[in-house]
Amino acid sequence: MNTQSTQFPAAKQSDKKYFRGFRHDVDSDDDDDGLTEQRLEQWRPFSQNPFVSSGLGLASESNLPQILVTNVGGDAERVPDKPESSCSSTDLSQHQFVSPPSTITHAGPTWVNLFYDLAWTASFASLTQNNQFNEPWETVSYIAFFLVVWWLWASQTLYSIHFYTNDWVHLLSIFVQLIIFGLLAATTRGYDVTAYIRHSPGISTLDPKTMEEMVDPERYRADRVADYSLKVIAVSLALSRTLLWAQHLLVLWHARRTALLWHARRTARKQKLLVPRKLYILPIGLTISNVLYWAAMRVIFSDGGKTVRGATFKFIFWGAGLVSEVLLHLLMEHTSWRPANSDGPAQGPTNAHTTSQDHQSPPEGSNALSEIPSPTPTQQSQFLPEPLSNVNLRDRLEGITTVILGEGINGIAGTLYAVISAPGLGGPVAVNIACAATIVYFLAYFYFEGPTGRRDPKGSKVRRMVWMLLHFPFMLSIILLLLGVKNQFLLTSYLSTAGKTFQEFGKVMDAQELYLDDPGSAQNMPIKNFLLKRGLVWAQEFEQLSKLVTDDGSIPLESVDNDKFLLDVDVWNYRISLKIMVKLYETFMGGSEKIAPEIQTMIDEYNTNYTLPLQDINELHTLASSYHYETILTKLLEANLLGARYITGLAAVILISLSFMNRVHSKPRDRFQWGIIFTRFAMGFVLLLLLLLNIGRYQSLWVYEGQENQQAGVFLWVWSWWVLPTITLAFVAEFVLEAILLRCAGLAIARKRGRVSGPLWRLFLGKSL
Repeated sequence: MNTQSTQFPAAKQSDKKYFRGFRHDVDSDDDDDGLTEQRLEQWRPFSQNPFVSSGLGLASESNLPQILVTNVGGDAERVPDKPESSCSSTDLSQHQFVSPPSTITHAGPTWVNLFYDLAWTASFASLTQNNQFNEPWETVSYIAFFLVVWWLWASQTLYSIHFYTNDWVHLLSIFVQLIIFGLLAATTRGYDVTAYIRHSPGISTLDPKTMEEMVDPERYRADRVADYSLKVIAVSLALSRTLLWAQHLLVLWHARRTALLWHARRTARKQKLLVPRKLYILPIGLTISNVLYWAAMRVIFSDGGKTVRGATFKFIFWGAGLVSEVLLHLLMEHTSWRPANSDGPAQGPTNAHTTSQDHQSPPEGSNALSEIPSPTPTQQSQFLPEPLSNVNLRDRLEGITTVILGEGINGIAGTLYAVISAPGLGGPVAVNIACAATIVYFLAYFYFEGPTGRRDPKGSKVRRMVWMLLHFPFMLSIILLLLGVKNQFLLTSYLSTAGKTFQEFGKVMDAQELYLDDPGSAQNMPIKNFLLKRGLVWAQEFEQLSKLVTDDGSIPLESVDNDKFLLDVDVWNYRISLKIMVKLYETFMGGSEKIAPEIQTMIDEYNTNYTLPLQDINELHTLASSYHYETILTKLLEANLLGARYITGLAAVILISLSFMNRVHSKPRDRFQWGIIFTRFAMGFVLLLLLLLNIGRYQSLWVYEGQENQQAGVFLWVWSWWVLPTITLAFVAEFVLEAILLRCAGLAIARKRGRVSGPLWRLFLGKSL
């Protein structure tokens, strides 16, 4: 019995531990792991006043504004512990003389920002994947789209820094913006800034035909897609601007309501709580931009939206709206929360700009209000506390920069399979893989490990916003540079592999004895295997040659004269050469769908029209690029060749943008920081000079032998496989220069602290820090 009595409670206790707390309430004193605070934070109100402490989602606004909490610092995800009850009563009668603090911080979940950034990335990533960038205007279209989408992110981020609160209104607004980004991502295929201005969709000229008058299915489809895309983009932009306007209006409403409640409770002492003038700037100013965005939408939906005038006006409205918003945000950042000549205390606690709630309860025996100024006869007006969230601008910019770099890496990595699977890879492929990886690595290193890395910007709020605006050319250049790196990687791999392929093909053909009247020649294994790896069937090509020589069997083989035979073989060689080039293009670039319909028409005509290859054989053109064969290849490689022209300019913009960002971030404190800023600018300027390679008489990849000295240097650069290695060497050189400056800076610090002595140049190689 004793054994059973001692074992049964133990077994019962063991069973209970798995259901511990099943019937218990929350123990507010047991919060070692932050579970209690987490539950309170998740029980968020529908709309939280940003000028009042959240009370962890449970505070009543009847206590306004005595529960105002100043900046808590520390972990942004944790709300500070509540003060002791003896010092934290929110009863108005107990705190008649308490002034509002200078700032109030609201914590929010960080996953919301990351989720928002990922959704934002999808909007322009879709455009990156759908566009070929064959023409400069396609790049202009991309820049315009990215500018608008980037500003959607930037304006929302600026709002979140100041006014984000952990409530359902903001979570729902993020959800609506996710839908907006999804709509933008879904409509990028038909986006073109030149549509209805320089040409009608689907054709290269302007045609005033309406969709009801069209008879060409391709033209009808292109016009329909462009029309729907522009309408969805217009609605999405107008809704996003209205949503931002509504958020700022809600903030102003909360501010005025808080001031009225304060005034109602302080009427006896004639105290006023003023609403800062800067809170009126965006609610009033965004009315202008909203009118412009909705006017653009009205133009697009009108009958004149497809005219040159209507299509132009929509961009004027969009541009004016965007510029007005940027200027309004700059004005808001420039305007002080409280004017310098305002009456009343300049801030709350005088020992710091903000005070943690943990320190609002003084030690026992001290005056609870000793450090908080009380209203005096000369202090009749006070300002609302300045709200802040745990959203950090530097963290947000670093986050989307990481996402953009990841998107670029994904694009480059996606081409590796095509390159590796291609037969007969040329030698430069391995070098270009290493160069692409090095470029991506140094892009991340230069941004995150620069002279201002891991530090928030200092100075005025206008300086902080200018620093943010400088990220636009930097991020845009990263996207276009990584796209250019991918295109140059594919171009080098394609051309080098094609050259090696034709060398091997010539050797294989020369080693075989082929006869048109020999059925065994159609089954020649070396040639069959060689062409099979490149997507061609030797038996079909042999049959095409036989039909060409015998005029589809109308002429006996023995009756074919030698001149006709040799000429037909040359025509067949041109055609099979083009087929090999096209198959290699499909292998590297992503399939036949990457070939534009008009180019595919040229290819088909070359393979069926005997005259075209015959003209390439017999006629002598002034320009080597004028032949049908070279024209087709140039059209195929147009996007890659265009990227080679400006890729160094993009790398230059990145380094120059980084130098300006480092300078605007904060005032440089020493010569070493100035040195890094200068070297980045100088290296960017050197890369800009490489754009001079575009100068030359012959602007083509193809020239006659002996004309290379008059060919544009960029094409000689391409043929030498030095496009990516040049940028890589520039980045490596910049890295070495910065490493030297950082080493000197470390030695200077060590010398200042007395650890080393002597000239820096003498200590550079011989002394460890």
